[in-house]
Amino acid sequence: MTMVMDEARFSRRSRRSWAAAGISAGLVSVIAAWREWHRRREEDRALEAMPFDLRKDLGWPAGDTARPRSR
Repeated sequence: MTMVMDEARFSRRSRRSWAAAGISAGLVSVIAAWREWHRRREEDRALEAMPFDLRKDLGWPAGDTARPRSR
């Protein structure tokens, strides 16, 4: 008995398209992560630009809490 396999579905062209789809999906996720980082950075900058009393009322921590106090 002879079995014939049709490998037309797995041609080089389809393998390239799968690779291109993987690369583009990876690029899209990197761009989305960068946009989220940029949005958060801009929000932090806007909050840091507010006067101290307003930030305190909002419950936002002071920007210099990580610095050790020198006496």
